[in-house]
Amino acid sequence: MAATIPPLSDGIIFIRSLTHHDAPDHLAGEDDEIIKWLSGGRSNTVTVAAYIERSLESWQNSGPVRPFGGFDCATCRLIGSIEANLARSLESGQPNLSYSIFRQWRRQGMALRAIDLMGEYLHIAREARQMVLRISPDNVASMKLAERSGFTPLGVFEEPEGPMARFIRDLRQP
Repeated sequence: MAATIPPLSDGIIFIRSLTHHDAPDHLAGEDDEIIKWLSGGRSNTVTVAAYIERSLESWQNSGPVRPFGGFDCATCRLIGSIEANLARSLESGQPNLSYSIFRQWRRQGMALRAIDLMGEYLHIAREARQMVLRISPDNVASMKLAERSGFTPLGVFEEPEGPMARFIRDLRQP
């Protein structure tokens, strides 16, 4: 059985590890924005199942990726995902975050909430001192979200994927 962690919640949303039961909602929530900025191609039942299996394996093996599903507290429906990649850090203790919110939940503060809960998890787990966002400069909505959620812009850097704006946010200190 794959290891899981208890859900973290702010009363509006909660984050927890994904399970295979989440696959249909995960696939249904994918839209052109998620494909463009995150997944790089249209998913199907096989690729979503493989992603969830990799996520479960990462938790079970204490791997470098900390993937969560984001869920609405009122309905317990999947509304998106967020993950911290400890292997893709700028420096040790600075995991790279990536997130997606399904279309019907966007512009309601759900991504801000998920980022805050991820910060809480990383702080509690003592796996990070800061969180990093790497965002395409063309992704205006995510750039604005980074600034609204307390990230400090570091500039635009040339990376293998092309130019990426980097943002950093300190975690709460004990």
